[in-house]
Amino acid sequence: VFFALTLTATGVSQTSGLAPDFSKAKVSAASIFSILDRRSQIDPSDEGRIRLPYVKGDIEFQHVSFKYPTRPNMQIFTDLSLIIASGK
Repeated sequence: VFFALTLTATGVSQTSGLAPDFSKAKVSAASIFSILDRRSQIDPSDEGRIRLPYVKGDIEFQHVSFKYPTRPNMQIFTDLSLIIASGK
């Protein structure tokens, strides 16, 4: 009986050390599911959208700076210039 109680106490003490990690994992999972449940503000079935004819050419960005509206203090791009050649 003493051996069984000792093993049980050891198991409980080792498992209780994982409680903070379990709590963090639960919060992270809730955050991920809230992102997955978001609805797009763009309606893909909207027939009023503009359709471009077949377009071929390079894509070029010059001096682009960008911040997400939800994180205005975090600069993502600062003065980014990028050329993407056609077919790449």
